[in-house]
Amino acid sequence: MTCSQVATLLDTFLDGELPPEQTLALEEHVASCSACQERMRFDGALRTSTKRAVESVAEMAPGFEARLAGALRAERERLLERKPSIAPRPTPKKIGSTPLWLAAAVVLGAFLWFGDRAPRGSEAASVAAVPPAPERDTALAMQTETPEQALDDLVRYHAAPPEPQITEPRLVERLEPEVGVPVHLPALKQYGASWEGGGVVPMKNQRAALFRYRVSNHPVTVYVYDAKRLPLRSVLEPRVVHNQPVHVGERHGYSIAALEQRGVGYAVATDLNDDESAELVTTMY
Repeated sequence: MTCSQVATLLDTFLDGELPPEQTLALEEHVASCSACQERMRFDGALRTSTKRAVESVAEMAPGFEARLAGALRAERERLLERKPSIAPRPTPKKIGSTPLWLAAAVVLGAFLWFGDRAPRGSEAASVAAVPPAPERDTALAMQTETPEQALDDLVRYHAAPPEPQITEPRLVERLEPEVGVPVHLPALKQYGASWEGGGVVPMKNQRAALFRYRVSNHPVTVYVYDAKRLPLRSVLEPRVVHNQPVHVGERHGYSIAALEQRGVGYAVATDLNDDESAELVTTMY
């Protein structure tokens, strides 16, 4: 099996749907190919982080379990009480012979789809209770992450970094679809920095690329993000470093420095002082 074949079959393999003979061939190739091993680690880590991001914001609607249990009981009773029809049917399948598990699956699917959309309590009058589009947009806008919350996220990921999704520089560009802006590996060699890996981290209203470095035994975390969706400049102190506008501040004992270039935001989180953080962020690209 070739590397291109592995790339084509990798999603099916990770889903556990690849036939046994192809699974064996793919595993034999990956065992001897470092590039495909890195690809598999990256894809697997990306799936895991996406699943965690979804689970972190998914909330079960109040009363959902009770409604689901009631619907399943009602369906079971309906099937048990239904009498077989004597009249011939136009198709070989009979409603009365529907397996209980299939009916339960149908009801479960319907409730999973409509569970969070069903009106609750005294407000459950009609579909007309759903607010018009402008009001819904306003509600969504109110849920977006504030710059202060974003700073907390950046510091949190710096203090407790996630496991790297990639460690190969050539795979960095694969992060762009998740982040939504051009992503390139920062150049910090002039500071003797060593790159430890990177990946994509979820935030409340967007995703950001994260790159982990070590500079003179100091951990340095670099972020790349959509500056339009994360205006950190509004909560940081402006200054000019090397003729570039930089915004600097502190959060929970860590230094944060950020700048913007053509709509792309760059930020560093360190335990260095503000001047050193500002110097780093202006020279990384």
